[in-house]
Amino acid sequence: MSADPPPDPTVQPAVGQPPVAGQPPAVAWPPVVATPSPADDQPRPRRRSRWLLVAVATAWSVLLVGLAVGSVRHDTPTVREQHDIAEARPVVDRAAIDLTAAVGDAGVMVVGAEEIRESCRITPMRPGAELTRLLTAYTAADSGPELLDRVARQLPASYTARARHGGAAGGSRFGADAGDFVVVRGELTAPGVVEFRITTGCRPTSDRVQTAAADPRPGTTPGSRARSAAEVLAFTFRAADVRAESSVELPCPNGEHLRSQVVTATNTAESDEWAAESFTLPQSTVVSEQSPLFVHRDGTQGSVVRVDGDRLWIASTVFGC
Repeated sequence: MSADPPPDPTVQPAVGQPPVAGQPPAVAWPPVVATPSPADDQPRPRRRSRWLLVAVATAWSVLLVGLAVGSVRHDTPTVREQHDIAEARPVVDRAAIDLTAAVGDAGVMVVGAEEIRESCRITPMRPGAELTRLLTAYTAADSGPELLDRVARQLPASYTARARHGGAAGGSRFGADAGDFVVVRGELTAPGVVEFRITTGCRPTSDRVQTAAADPRPGTTPGSRARSAAEVLAFTFRAADVRAESSVELPCPNGEHLRSQVVTATNTAESDEWAAESFTLPQSTVVSEQSPLFVHRDGTQGSVVRVDGDRLWIASTVFGC
Protein backbone atom coordinates (compact mmCIF):
# COMPACT_ATOMS: atom_id res chain seq x y z
CA MET A 1 0.00 0.00 0.00
CA SER A 2 1.37 3.34 -0.96
CA ALA A 3 1.68 6.06 1.69
CA ASP A 4 -0.60 9.15 1.63
CA PRO A 5 1.08 12.24 0.20
CA PRO A 6 1.98 14.89 2.76
CA PRO A 7 -0.58 17.68 3.22
CA ASP A 8 -0.09 20.78 1.13
CA PRO A 9 0.09 23.77 3.47
CA THR A 10 -1.18 26.11 0.74
CA VAL A 11 -4.50 24.30 0.44
CA GLN A 12 -7.15 25.51 2.94
CA PRO A 13 -9.81 23.14 4.15
CA ALA A 14 -13.39 23.94 3.25
CA VAL A 15 -15.26 26.27 5.56
CA GLY A 16 -17.15 24.29 8.16
CA GLN A 17 -14.93 21.18 7.79
CA PRO A 18 -12.59 20.13 10.58
CA PRO A 19 -9.03 21.16 9.98
CA VAL A 20 -6.68 18.66 8.52
CA ALA A 21 -3.62 17.85 10.51
CA GLY A 22 -0.73 19.96 9.48
CA GLN A 23 -2.96 22.62 7.81
CA PRO A 24 -3.91 26.06 9.21
CA PRO A 25 -7.58 26.55 10.07
CA ALA A 26 -9.86 27.97 7.37
CA VAL A 27 -10.47 31.73 7.47
CA ALA A 28 -14.09 32.96 7.02
CA TRP A 29 -13.97 35.96 4.71
CA PRO A 30 -16.76 38.60 4.87
CA PRO A 31 -19.41 38.34 2.18
CA VAL A 32 -18.90 40.42 -0.88
CA VAL A 33 -21.50 43.29 -1.08
CA ALA A 34 -22.20 44.91 -4.42
CA THR A 35 -21.57 48.70 -4.31
CA PRO A 36 -24.21 50.70 -6.22
CA SER A 37 -22.95 52.71 -9.08
CA PRO A 38 -23.40 56.52 -9.12
CA ALA A 39 -26.10 56.12 -11.73
CA ASP A 40 -28.23 54.22 -9.23
CA ASP A 41 -28.04 57.00 -6.59
CA GLN A 42 -31.47 58.79 -6.20
CA PRO A 43 -30.87 61.94 -4.02
CA ARG A 44 -30.19 64.19 -7.03
CA PRO A 45 -33.67 63.83 -8.60
CA ARG A 46 -35.25 64.30 -5.12
CA ARG A 47 -33.30 67.52 -4.66
CA ARG A 48 -34.59 68.86 -7.97
CA SER A 49 -38.19 68.02 -6.96
CA ARG A 50 -37.74 69.84 -3.67
CA TRP A 51 -36.53 73.00 -5.37
CA LEU A 52 -39.40 72.80 -7.84
CA LEU A 53 -41.93 72.69 -4.98
CA VAL A 54 -40.27 75.68 -3.31
CA ALA A 55 -40.41 77.66 -6.58
CA VAL A 56 -44.10 76.85 -7.11
CA ALA A 57 -45.00 77.79 -3.51
CA THR A 58 -43.11 81.09 -3.79
CA ALA A 59 -44.80 81.99 -7.07
CA TRP A 60 -48.22 81.15 -5.58
CA SER A 61 -47.53 83.34 -2.53
CA VAL A 62 -46.52 86.27 -4.74
CA LEU A 63 -49.69 85.83 -6.78
CA LEU A 64 -51.90 85.81 -3.68
CA VAL A 65 -50.24 88.96 -2.32
CA GLY A 66 -50.69 90.71 -5.66
CA LEU A 67 -54.36 89.76 -5.82
CA ALA A 68 -54.90 90.96 -2.25
CA VAL A 69 -53.27 94.34 -2.94
CA GLY A 70 -55.29 94.77 -6.13
CA SER A 71 -58.50 93.86 -4.32
CA VAL A 72 -57.87 96.40 -1.56
CA ARG A 73 -57.21 99.16 -4.10
CA HIS A 74 -59.93 98.47 -6.64
CA ASP A 75 -62.63 96.10 -5.34
CA THR A 76 -65.65 97.19 -3.33
CA PRO A 77 -65.61 96.21 0.36
CA THR A 78 -67.21 92.89 1.24
CA VAL A 79 -67.67 93.63 4.96
CA ARG A 80 -68.44 96.86 6.81
CA GLU A 81 -65.17 96.76 8.77
CA GLN A 82 -63.12 97.34 5.60
CA HIS A 83 -64.07 101.05 5.58
CA ASP A 84 -63.68 103.26 8.64
CA ILE A 85 -65.92 106.13 9.76
CA ALA A 86 -64.04 108.73 7.70
CA GLU A 87 -64.60 106.73 4.51
CA ALA A 88 -68.30 106.19 5.29
CA ARG A 89 -69.12 109.82 6.09
CA PRO A 90 -69.37 110.99 2.41
CA VAL A 91 -71.86 108.17 1.81
CA VAL A 92 -73.99 109.43 4.71
CA ASP A 93 -73.85 113.02 3.41
CA ARG A 94 -74.81 111.93 -0.11
CA ALA A 95 -77.74 109.95 1.26
CA ALA A 96 -78.95 113.03 3.17
CA ILE A 97 -78.87 115.07 -0.04
CA ASP A 98 -80.64 112.35 -2.04
CA LEU A 99 -83.37 111.99 0.58
CA THR A 100 -83.96 115.76 0.65
CA ALA A 101 -84.18 115.83 -3.15
CA ALA A 102 -86.64 112.92 -3.08
CA VAL A 103 -88.99 114.78 -0.71
CA GLY A 104 -89.03 117.71 -3.13
CA ASP A 105 -91.97 120.07 -2.88
CA ALA A 106 -94.12 117.51 -1.06
CA GLY A 107 -92.74 118.67 2.27
CA VAL A 108 -89.84 120.23 4.09
CA MET A 109 -86.81 118.17 5.15
CA VAL A 110 -84.91 119.27 8.26
CA VAL A 111 -81.40 117.80 8.39
CA GLY A 112 -80.05 117.15 11.85
CA ALA A 113 -76.44 117.21 12.98
CA GLU A 114 -74.45 114.00 12.77
CA GLU A 115 -73.78 112.00 15.91
CA ILE A 116 -70.74 109.77 16.46
CA ARG A 117 -71.07 107.04 19.07
CA GLU A 118 -67.76 105.54 20.13
CA SER A 119 -69.10 102.98 22.60
CA CYS A 120 -69.83 100.23 20.07
CA ARG A 121 -67.58 97.20 19.50
CA ILE A 122 -66.69 95.52 16.19
CA THR A 123 -65.62 92.40 18.10
CA PRO A 124 -65.42 91.77 21.86
CA MET A 125 -61.76 92.86 21.73
CA ARG A 126 -61.97 95.58 19.08
CA PRO A 127 -63.70 98.94 19.74
CA GLY A 128 -65.35 100.94 16.98
CA ALA A 129 -67.54 103.94 16.24
CA GLU A 130 -70.92 104.50 14.61
CA LEU A 131 -72.03 107.62 12.74
CA THR A 132 -75.74 108.48 12.56
CA ARG A 133 -77.61 111.39 10.98
CA LEU A 134 -81.31 112.03 11.64
CA LEU A 135 -83.50 113.78 9.07
CA THR A 136 -87.13 114.74 9.65
CA ALA A 137 -89.58 115.41 6.83
CA TYR A 138 -92.70 117.49 7.48
CA THR A 139 -95.75 117.28 5.23
CA ALA A 140 -99.55 117.52 5.47
CA ALA A 141 -101.04 115.62 8.42
CA ASP A 142 -102.62 112.94 6.23
CA SER A 143 -99.77 112.65 3.69
CA GLY A 144 -97.11 110.79 5.67
CA PRO A 145 -97.55 107.36 3.99
CA GLU A 146 -97.67 108.98 0.54
CA LEU A 147 -94.44 110.84 1.32
CA LEU A 148 -92.67 107.55 2.12
CA ASP A 149 -93.90 106.10 -1.18
CA ARG A 150 -92.69 109.18 -3.02
CA VAL A 151 -89.20 108.97 -1.49
CA ALA A 152 -88.96 105.29 -2.42
CA ARG A 153 -89.83 106.15 -6.05
CA GLN A 154 -87.60 109.20 -6.34
CA LEU A 155 -84.38 107.76 -4.93
CA PRO A 156 -81.89 106.31 -7.43
CA ALA A 157 -82.45 102.63 -8.23
CA SER A 158 -79.18 101.71 -6.50
CA TYR A 159 -80.86 102.36 -3.13
CA THR A 160 -83.40 99.55 -3.71
CA ALA A 161 -85.73 101.60 -1.51
CA ARG A 162 -89.04 100.20 -0.30
CA ALA A 163 -91.91 101.61 1.75
CA ARG A 164 -94.22 99.32 3.70
CA HIS A 165 -97.54 100.13 5.33
CA GLY A 166 -99.40 98.14 7.97
CA GLY A 167 -98.28 94.56 8.47
CA ALA A 168 -97.35 92.92 11.75
CA ALA A 169 -95.37 95.94 12.98
CA GLY A 170 -98.10 98.38 12.00
CA GLY A 171 -97.60 101.94 10.80
CA SER A 172 -95.56 103.00 7.78
CA ARG A 173 -91.88 102.15 7.44
CA PHE A 174 -89.10 102.66 4.93
CA GLY A 175 -85.79 100.95 4.16
CA ALA A 176 -82.95 101.61 1.71
CA ASP A 177 -79.30 100.78 1.09
CA ALA A 178 -77.07 103.82 0.50
CA GLY A 179 -74.05 101.67 -0.39
CA ASP A 180 -70.88 100.79 1.53
CA PHE A 181 -73.07 99.12 4.17
CA VAL A 182 -74.74 102.45 5.08
CA VAL A 183 -78.39 101.84 5.93
CA VAL A 184 -81.38 104.19 5.70
CA ARG A 185 -84.46 103.57 7.83
CA GLY A 186 -87.64 105.65 7.85
CA GLU A 187 -90.77 105.71 9.96
CA LEU A 188 -93.97 107.73 10.26
CA THR A 189 -93.72 108.99 13.85
CA ALA A 190 -96.68 111.42 13.95
CA PRO A 191 -99.31 112.70 11.52
CA GLY A 192 -97.34 114.42 8.77
CA VAL A 193 -93.94 113.73 10.40
CA VAL A 194 -91.51 111.17 8.93
CA GLU A 195 -88.10 110.46 10.44
CA PHE A 196 -85.22 109.08 8.39
CA ARG A 197 -82.16 107.67 10.12
CA ILE A 198 -78.90 107.12 8.22
CA THR A 199 -76.38 104.94 10.04
CA THR A 200 -72.98 103.48 9.22
CA GLY A 201 -73.06 100.64 11.73
CA CYS A 202 -70.06 99.98 13.96
CA ARG A 203 -66.78 100.56 12.09
CA PRO A 204 -63.11 101.24 12.81
CA THR A 205 -62.50 104.71 14.21
CA SER A 206 -60.41 107.26 12.35
CA ASP A 207 -58.32 110.27 13.33
CA ARG A 208 -59.58 111.98 10.17
CA VAL A 209 -63.17 112.33 11.35
CA GLN A 210 -64.44 114.87 13.86
CA THR A 211 -67.96 116.10 14.42
CA ALA A 212 -68.37 119.27 12.37
CA ALA A 213 -68.82 122.37 14.50
CA ALA A 214 -72.19 124.07 14.03
CA ASP A 215 -72.27 127.72 13.00
CA PRO A 216 -73.81 129.23 15.02
CA ARG A 217 -73.05 126.82 17.82
CA PRO A 218 -75.95 125.24 19.73
CA GLY A 219 -77.16 127.39 22.60
CA THR A 220 -75.65 130.62 21.29
CA THR A 221 -77.69 133.71 20.51
CA PRO A 222 -77.70 134.70 16.83
CA GLY A 223 -76.29 138.12 15.98
CA SER A 224 -78.37 141.14 15.03
CA ARG A 225 -78.23 140.11 11.38
CA ALA A 226 -80.27 136.99 10.60
CA ARG A 227 -78.41 134.33 8.66
CA SER A 228 -81.27 131.92 8.00
CA ALA A 229 -85.00 131.85 7.38
CA ALA A 230 -85.43 130.37 10.84
CA GLU A 231 -83.87 133.46 12.40
CA VAL A 232 -85.88 135.71 10.08
CA LEU A 233 -89.12 134.11 11.26
CA ALA A 234 -88.09 134.38 14.89
CA PHE A 235 -87.31 138.09 14.54
CA THR A 236 -90.36 138.78 12.37
CA PHE A 237 -92.76 137.46 14.97
CA ARG A 238 -90.98 139.18 17.83
CA ALA A 239 -89.85 135.96 19.47
CA ALA A 240 -87.62 136.39 22.49
CA ASP A 241 -84.57 134.50 23.72
CA VAL A 242 -83.69 133.14 20.26
CA ARG A 243 -81.01 130.45 20.47
CA ALA A 244 -79.41 128.17 17.89
CA GLU A 245 -80.12 124.46 18.29
CA SER A 246 -78.41 122.98 15.24
CA SER A 247 -76.84 124.10 11.99
CA VAL A 248 -75.87 121.79 9.11
CA GLU A 249 -74.25 122.57 5.76
CA LEU A 250 -73.53 119.85 3.20
CA PRO A 251 -71.80 120.38 -0.17
CA CYS A 252 -73.76 119.45 -3.30
CA PRO A 253 -72.25 117.91 -6.45
CA ASN A 254 -73.15 121.09 -8.39
CA GLY A 255 -71.09 123.29 -6.07
CA GLU A 256 -74.07 124.61 -4.12
CA HIS A 257 -75.04 123.63 -0.59
CA LEU A 258 -77.81 122.12 1.48
CA ARG A 259 -78.27 124.28 4.57
CA SER A 260 -80.53 123.40 7.46
CA GLN A 261 -80.81 125.38 10.68
CA VAL A 262 -82.97 125.09 13.80
CA VAL A 263 -83.53 127.72 16.48
CA THR A 264 -85.60 127.78 19.63
CA ALA A 265 -87.27 130.86 21.07
CA THR A 266 -89.86 132.12 23.49
CA ASN A 267 -93.27 132.70 21.94
CA THR A 268 -94.80 136.15 22.45
CA ALA A 269 -97.87 135.61 20.26
CA GLU A 270 -100.89 133.36 20.32
CA SER A 271 -100.47 130.18 18.29
CA ASP A 272 -103.19 131.16 15.80
CA GLU A 273 -101.30 134.37 15.01
CA TRP A 274 -98.71 132.33 13.16
CA ALA A 275 -101.32 131.71 10.49
CA ALA A 276 -103.17 135.00 10.82
CA GLU A 277 -100.18 137.34 10.85
CA SER A 278 -98.94 136.50 7.38
CA PHE A 279 -96.83 133.55 8.40
CA THR A 280 -97.39 132.56 4.77
CA LEU A 281 -94.45 134.39 3.29
CA PRO A 282 -94.81 136.02 -0.14
CA GLN A 283 -95.05 133.44 -2.94
CA SER A 284 -94.75 130.54 -0.48
CA THR A 285 -96.75 127.33 -0.63
CA VAL A 286 -98.63 126.11 2.41
CA VAL A 287 -97.78 122.45 3.01
CA SER A 288 -99.50 122.21 6.38
CA GLU A 289 -101.02 124.77 8.67
CA GLN A 290 -102.60 122.74 11.38
CA SER A 291 -101.65 124.20 14.75
CA PRO A 292 -99.30 123.58 16.46
CA LEU A 293 -97.32 122.74 13.30
CA PHE A 294 -96.90 125.12 10.36
CA VAL A 295 -95.04 123.96 7.25
CA HIS A 296 -94.35 126.24 4.26
CA ARG A 297 -92.24 126.11 1.10
CA ASP A 298 -90.88 128.93 -1.02
CA GLY A 299 -89.09 127.50 -4.04
CA THR A 300 -85.97 125.73 -2.80
CA GLN A 301 -86.49 126.98 0.74
CA GLY A 302 -88.75 125.46 3.37
CA SER A 303 -89.73 126.50 6.88
CA VAL A 304 -91.27 124.64 9.81
CA VAL A 305 -92.65 126.21 12.99
CA ARG A 306 -93.82 124.15 15.96
CA VAL A 307 -95.62 125.96 18.76
CA ASP A 308 -95.48 124.36 22.20
CA GLY A 309 -97.08 126.75 24.65
CA ASP A 310 -94.68 129.63 25.10
CA ARG A 311 -91.84 127.81 23.34
CA LEU A 312 -91.11 127.92 19.62
CA TRP A 313 -89.14 125.49 17.53
CA ILE A 314 -88.28 127.02 14.13
CA ALA A 315 -86.43 125.25 11.32
CA SER A 316 -85.46 126.25 7.81
CA THR A 317 -83.80 124.37 4.96
CA VAL A 318 -82.35 125.74 1.74
CA PHE A 319 -81.74 123.08 -0.88
CA GLY A 320 -79.39 124.30 -3.59
CA CYS A 321 -78.46 120.91 -5.04
